[in-house]
Amino acid sequence: MNIPQLYHTLRRPTACFSALIVLLLSPSLLLADGPRQPGLYIPPAASYILNPGETAVQLQFDSVPLATVQTQLDAARAANPGAPIVLTLTGYYWVRTAPLTLPSNTSVVLYGTIAALPGATASSLISVSGQSKVAIAGGVLEGNFANLSGIDAETSTKINIDAVTIRNTGRDAIVLNGNGNTTFDSGSAITRCDIAGSAGNGITVSNITQTLLLDNFVHGNKGTGVQLSAAHSSVTNNEISHNNIGVLADANNNLISDNDVSGNMQAGVQLASTSSSSAIMRNIISHNGANGIDFDGSDNLVYNNTLSNQTDLTDRSAANYVVAHGTPLNAPTSKYFYPPTIDNQHNDPILNGVSRADITVGSGNLTDVQTAYNAALAANPASFIVLHMNGTFTMDGTTPLTLSSNTAVLLNGTINVTSKPAQVITDTNPASFVSISGGTIDLHGQGGITGIYFPSTTMVNIDHVSVINGGVPTIRTSGGMIQLQRGGGYNILYRNTVNMSGGRCLWTQYANAHYVVLENQLSSCNMDGVDFDSSTSNSYAIGNINIDNVRYGVFIEQSDSYNKIYGNYTTTRDYASSTGHGIGVYNNATSGSKRAVTNGNTAFSNINDVVNNGLRIGSISTATGGIAESANTYFFNNLATNNGGNAILFDTQFPGSVQNYLSQTVLAGNKNDLSQQNSNGATPPEFFNPMSAIDLALRQPVTASSTATGSDPANAVDGLAFTGWTAGSGSDQWVTIDLGSDVSFQRVVLKPSNLLSFLQLVRLQTSEDGINFTNIRGGIEFPGSVRTFIFKPVTARYLRVNIRSLFGLEISLRELGVYPN
Repeated sequence: MNIPQLYHTLRRPTACFSALIVLLLSPSLLLADGPRQPGLYIPPAASYILNPGETAVQLQFDSVPLATVQTQLDAARAANPGAPIVLTLTGYYWVRTAPLTLPSNTSVVLYGTIAALPGATASSLISVSGQSKVAIAGGVLEGNFANLSGIDAETSTKINIDAVTIRNTGRDAIVLNGNGNTTFDSGSAITRCDIAGSAGNGITVSNITQTLLLDNFVHGNKGTGVQLSAAHSSVTNNEISHNNIGVLADANNNLISDNDVSGNMQAGVQLASTSSSSAIMRNIISHNGANGIDFDGSDNLVYNNTLSNQTDLTDRSAANYVVAHGTPLNAPTSKYFYPPTIDNQHNDPILNGVSRADITVGSGNLTDVQTAYNAALAANPASFIVLHMNGTFTMDGTTPLTLSSNTAVLLNGTINVTSKPAQVITDTNPASFVSISGGTIDLHGQGGITGIYFPSTTMVNIDHVSVINGGVPTIRTSGGMIQLQRGGGYNILYRNTVNMSGGRCLWTQYANAHYVVLENQLSSCNMDGVDFDSSTSNSYAIGNINIDNVRYGVFIEQSDSYNKIYGNYTTTRDYASSTGHGIGVYNNATSGSKRAVTNGNTAFSNINDVVNNGLRIGSISTATGGIAESANTYFFNNLATNNGGNAILFDTQFPGSVQNYLSQTVLAGNKNDLSQQNSNGATPPEFFNPMSAIDLALRQPVTASSTATGSDPANAVDGLAFTGWTAGSGSDQWVTIDLGSDVSFQRVVLKPSNLLSFLQLVRLQTSEDGINFTNIRGGIEFPGSVRTFIFKPVTARYLRVNIRSLFGLEISLRELGVYPN
């Protein structure tokens, strides 16, 4: 079986997806700061590259002059102008004066190495210029310290770079440059790459929109690890360490989240004065030389990071927001908010320059709470009020508990609603800096009641609140259990629980504020788990678990723009009459006019399992003469599995529905993978599902002779270059991979953690039973930090890598890859 045939065999749906989903939903994935393991990116299971009816052109080369490859690639493109080309390179290739230049609709799968010759004058090893839908996966790009880049993509769009190792380039290792920060034709991704030793930046992304950097290891570069001069992009789940600066962002609407940014010479994360509407959330930022976060620009957010630096935050702009979480921060210039929460009932200042007054109210009627709170406001007119509600409270009237600005409620108990109010807790209109944390609001089966309703609030924090029993999911009512409207700043909903409602679980409206919806558990609502509605824009829904909601898990609708949705899980596995969707991007004209476009939304790495439709991009008019359009949606590497209707439902209408793009969707076990129903002048969706380099060891069972405390052999085969396995003490160690069945392979690649790994002797063995092993002979090891062993093809189920350490060196592996013929 050749590589393309094997690839398509491995991409067929398998039963392993249920186990994969359980793994992805582990507590370490959903709850820990810093990078999630086993990572966000999942090699796709799609069966086509551009469209279901295509015939891909296959080109495959072993070690030949790169000019030969280029000549035949150019000839193939000339002969097949629109067809996808899959170029598989298994040898060693040298660059002197010209890079490998790739045309549109080309997928390169590199199992070998492309390296610069001494004195090379080429500007890069691989070049893409003015092209679209180009992918590079696997292998090694070795710069040999020549004055060139590894990959240089200029004025290009829809570029996918996956699992490429780039070393020792004299310029930036990866350059991705598009057609401008307001042009939505992009949708690019750099995933699982290992980048080190560059004399410039590790990754530079500029003049492009909707770029994703996921699961990369960017380390030891003389410049910046990630230079983000792009808009509407995400740097998520990476380790960025030991560079000059970790991440430097100077554009707008970017997300920097879930990264480990440590040990950089200057700042860990720096937002320049030109940055705006960007968020730094849930990162580990530690041991950076100058400061952890250098914070400038306007309308930016720092929230919920783990910081351990000599200077954690250098605060430069009064137009930004800092929401401390867990520990206080020194942010004298920004709009600073440190609300006490049910699991952090601190006594520190909450706002800069504002004193605080704490009052406690025991069990009783909610009207008594209002009376005590009003008295505290009158007695402390210039203070931040912290209202401690301890015990069981009853609401038997229709007047909600109404909060003023500068108030935090700590609910250590339950509010039982026995009447029929419109809302249980609300605030003045407008208000600012209001927080509610902890406790339960029990609506006792009454539909149509909103547990928490804030009509116009700047800087809301709702944390660890449970709102339950608001009707039943089989009877639809209006509203949402928690509803936020208008306001400003960043309104945060963090780790709340909503269960049982005839309406929505969480509901946001209007573009005035950014909504940050993190790690909530949302179940049994008649409408949506998370409803981003009525022009909600520049907001985030991350890591929410949606179970048995009738309509959508996450719904991005009605003129919503520039939202980022990732890491959410949606299922209706236990709901018998499922009609719902996982992630939806949708627009509906409810009057006879044209509604603003639902525009520029990005959804990646979401799991949609056992729903009706997994992913939906749509638009419709329900009023005569109305026009509604959804455009510039980017769906990347979402999982749509075991769905009873369509994995992907595309049903947009009207001419402004353009540039909707899906890439690397994982499909398995669905009744129907794709339903395409665009009409009334809407442009069909675009697809790009390039091939990955097949690693037979990826996430397979692994055992080891010994393991150091805190290590795990599975980290050596998780596809992440920043994790790894470290052996226990002893100079002779081994690690064994169960490949699942007899497979044929001829290449093993090791990435040791120890820079002196050349002083370690490696012996490869195979086995049929995991007990009796036979040596592989004829291996060739290439020098460098990546050790590649090539041999005559062998067929076996088990591979054992034996390592003998000289001079007492620690034995460790960042990654171990096994590659087919």
